Amino acid sequence: MNHKTQVLTPNDRNIDYCAELLSRDELVAVPSETVYGLAGNALSESAVEKIFSVKGRPYIDPLISHFADSDSAAKHINAPKILEQLADTFWPGPLTVVVPKRPNFPNIVTAGLDSVAIRVPNNPLFLALLRKLDFPLAAPSANSFSYVSPTCAEHVMSGLGGKITAILDSGPTNFGIESTILDLRAKTEFKILRPGPITPEQISDAIGIPVSEYPSGQSKATRIDAPGMLEKHYSPLTKLSVFVQTDDTLHLEFEPNAAYVFQKRPDMPPANIKAYWLSEDGDLTTVAHNLFALIRKLDQMQLDEIHVELSPYHGIGVAINDRLNRAARKSNSSH
Repeated sequence: MNHKTQVLTPNDRNIDYCAELLSRDELVAVPSETVYGLAGNALSESAVEKIFSVKGRPYIDPLISHFADSDSAAKHINAPKILEQLADTFWPGPLTVVVPKRPNFPNIVTAGLDSVAIRVPNNPLFLALLRKLDFPLAAPSANSFSYVSPTCAEHVMSGLGGKITAILDSGPTNFGIESTILDLRAKTEFKILRPGPITPEQISDAIGIPVSEYPSGQSKATRIDAPGMLEKHYSPLTKLSVFVQTDDTLHLEFEPNAAYVFQKRPDMPPANIKAYWLSEDGDLTTVAHNLFALIRKLDQMQLDEIHVELSPYHGIGVAINDRLNRAARKSNSSH
């Protein structure tokens, strides 16, 4: 699967070109508000097989299918009544819902489940592309499986250049981490399967029904009901570990060839360490936006280890820590 991968600027001509490629079962990397996705026709087994092949993704891990609007999704799913309310509040946006599917969705997209993960992305280029197609787009993160998700076109090119036809470039993504996944299959209990930018509190406020929070100590999924639930994920090649900031943190023995990543700029970082920070003031939205890009940068520096401070467990901090803990588990099991 050798290609000369083209990086395309955002204009109508290139959107039309990407639509043509996708109609021929080619793959195109597309920007969303969360991370860049590797897009293919979700209703074509041939295109979806290419996605799994290019990523090296196991077939047990289902894909999110993206639609231009909730009406476009209706003929492919058995939508619970609550979905209309959620769509009015959060779509387009970084909320994925898991709902019962109809038979026209290929089993390869859903890992053989009778449910499908869907969302309407909030990126003008991605939406313009979807409106030109008569099929949804399966679009997991545009990177090799289990590696750090891409948040700009350069990240996609570094991992998938030569393997896909085109990358539609709209600059860095807004959120920097993947969407929240909400399970709507049960009629009486709605729960978060993957934390993301939209919190359980925001969802509960919107629908007036309690939503089960994602447990902060989650370690291993007993079933793969949705994308992003595998225990090991989002990981650099360099060993990554996490730490909690305390008064004692700055008295630890620091390793000479390791990077130390803080949530906010340290008042006085210890001398002779490689100190980095994800925000100036600890703003969690900024931390999430910068997280994957900084980890990717550090992964190119031939370090022995990357130590990253965990976020407070509230708001989008829950999603940040989910990504970090999964990355650390992969690193710990492979070194």
